[in-house]
Amino acid sequence: MKKTLFAILLLAIGFSGCGEKTKTKEYYMQPENAQELEAKVKECKNDPGGVGQTPNCINAIEASISKDMKAEYNHSIFDN
Repeated sequence: MKKTLFAILLLAIGFSGCGEKTKTKEYYMQPENAQELEAKVKECKNDPGGVGQTPNCINAIEASISKDMKAEYNHSIFDN
């Protein structure tokens, strides 16, 4: 029994550090990360109940929305 609990504890500790590093909204908005942003948003939209709720998905989607709004705003300024 003790060996089983110890094994479970070791597995839990081992897997706790396997997560993806959290990236900020600002990271995703940088031009050099545009392809990563696009891929992350696509991944998040394909699984909204699971991975779509992670901090990286939230940050990537917010960055995507901000970039779209900024592009639309800049476009409308120069159309006049």
